[in-house]
Amino acid sequence: MMRLLTSLLAVTALAGVATAAPFTSPSRGPSPTLIQQADAEADQNADDTDFLFRLGMMDGHLIIGHELLQANQVALAVPHFGHPVRELYDDVGPYLDKHHFPAFDRQLIALEAAVTADPKSKDTEAQYQAMIATLHKARELAPASIRASVPEMIQICSDTIDAASGEFGESLQRGKVSSLVEYHDSRGFLEYVAQQVNDLATSHTDPASQSLLDRFKAVLAKAQYIVGDLMPSPTPRASVTDYRNIAAQAAALVKPQ
Repeated sequence: MMRLLTSLLAVTALAGVATAAPFTSPSRGPSPTLIQQADAEADQNADDTDFLFRLGMMDGHLIIGHELLQANQVALAVPHFGHPVRELYDDVGPYLDKHHFPAFDRQLIALEAAVTADPKSKDTEAQYQAMIATLHKARELAPASIRASVPEMIQICSDTIDAASGEFGESLQRGKVSSLVEYHDSRGFLEYVAQQVNDLATSHTDPASQSLLDRFKAVLAKAQYIVGDLMPSPTPRASVTDYRNIAAQAAALVKPQ
């Protein structure tokens, strides 16, 4: 009987240790709350950068449309005033609503109508400048920490170069430049990128930032050469693969080594 009682006590003791173990073991990693918080912050950062990316493409469409108007290429200019509202606005609309920014789709539609009806008028030019100002104001919705970060903005700009390479690819048929709308999309996106880089260079005068931006400008110049002619010859200056490789070179400038 004593031997049986001793065995029962030992089993009971072991069971107690097994039961208590989960409560006394050390932490095995971050709590679910911290993980959820990190995921939420990452999602928000992705929303912010995606907004800036798509707003930049809107800007690029309008920039090239305006450039074509100034070159008396009205028929080629008109589509670029319609693309921002037809192709991109739905993507940025929820972000604008979330941050209580006034909708500007009607402003885009009105500008397209003005360009179509009277492309050379002072009123149309004024509407264009007002639209650009609205886009720049909307850009301020994204956190200043992103907009002022050279690496973050270079990443967004390299994504824009990649989008430009895709538009260039769409412009080609059987190895020839045949669709000027897509060709000009590509050129407009790069002109937007160039503006952003120049703004960053003005506001970041420290040697490290200047060095990084100079290297980015050198890569950007390679892409700009491909769409250097406003009215291109049918023979492209480079392949789509060349263009995409340039975008990859730009992105590599800010990737961890």
